[in-house]
Amino acid sequence: MQLDQPWVYIVLVGLLIVVYAKIIPRKSEGAAKPDGAIVKEMEQAMDHLAMELEEQNKALIELFSGTKQTYEEHTAKLTSRVETLEKQCQELRLELGRLTLSEEQRRLSLQADASKPGEALGAGAGAAVTPAYREPAAPDKQPEAVNKAPMNMKERYSELFGLYESGKSTDYIAKKLGMNKGEISLIQQLAKQEERSNA
Repeated sequence: MQLDQPWVYIVLVGLLIVVYAKIIPRKSEGAAKPDGAIVKEMEQAMDHLAMELEEQNKALIELFSGTKQTYEEHTAKLTSRVETLEKQCQELRLELGRLTLSEEQRRLSLQADASKPGEALGAGAGAAVTPAYREPAAPDKQPEAVNKAPMNMKERYSELFGLYESGKSTDYIAKKLGMNKGEISLIQQLAKQEERSNA
């Protein structure tokens, strides 16, 4: 039995007062009972009180242990759900990075392919090829592809990299350019990969 809780002391004091109040009138009536009988009654009352307190203490301990077990189960479920969500989020980020990278590589290869036919046509045929035999150009697209090399990421997103190099935060850049933060970080990663491949 644990006696370190304040309410236990209050109950004990109250019971002692009740027992004492019952004993005093009997003594004043003529001390009909001997001292041994009074002591026995007090012992019985104290034993009864101790049993009740022990039962209440056990009930409280069971309640607390049940609550603790429920809390631990709930915490374990939440932890496993958080771990699952973090794994899914990481997988989705990797998949998005792969898709965006493959899309960027496909676009760059299409730009490179668009610039190669004009170069091969000019170099292989020489002066004998006349403009009548050239492939029809898409409006405003093939002349740029023939005349200009494909732009790298820093040239394409010069404003973004200018803001980044001047020390602006990703939030500021996203608001300024109307882009989301994931897109900005992806562009920065692609630019780093492009620099590594060119180096």
